[in-house]
Amino acid sequence: MKRLAGMAICTLAAAVALAGCGTASATHPANPNTVNMGLASFSPTAITIKKGSTITFASTVSTGTLHILAIGRSGQNETEKGAPDFGGNAGIRIDQNANWTSPPWNTVGTYHVTCTVHPDTMNLTVTVTD
Repeated sequence: MKRLAGMAICTLAAAVALAGCGTASATHPANPNTVNMGLASFSPTAITIKKGSTITFASTVSTGTLHILAIGRSGQNETEKGAPDFGGNAGIRIDQNANWTSPPWNTVGTYHVTCTVHPDTMNLTVTVTD
């Protein structure tokens, strides 16, 4: 009986540990084209993706803060022909511990994503290939 109780406790502990892993993966999406957002930085600062792909922007509780993403550079919302919609002039608001996946990038070229809250340090170059 003691052995069964011990096995039950071990099984429960393993289930709790695995549940914790599932929670962590929610902050690190499965999209291979993921850009992590720190307090005031993108990681990586440049990404190359295939035409038709999306990018997931991820902010975590421990390292994230409010970000407003826009197409453009140095915090300025700019029109870049062929870039997907990032919420028009308002940009896309991403709160701490939140993820947002862009629409597909359907046009080959080089584009820029900036954070209007952190214009000096959050600038991403996106290269879309065929």
